[in-house]
Amino acid sequence: MNGECYFCHGIVSAPEEGHIWLREHDSHEVYMHEQCASGHNVIEGEQDPAGELLITCPECGAVETI
Repeated sequence: MNGECYFCHGIVSAPEEGHIWLREHDSHEVYMHEQCASGHNVIEGEQDPAGELLITCPECGAVETI
């Protein structure tokens, strides 16, 4: 799945490493580069105990694990 980075508008190709695709939302999907997400402080605490990233959706504020 490809999309446009929410922050820099560059191409995001999920599931490529360093690319984030938030897809657990009802009305929208959000694509981000991990570097852009980190720069905009939407990655919470880097990783949860299971090794997954905690990402805050910049559009709705929901937290999703990837």
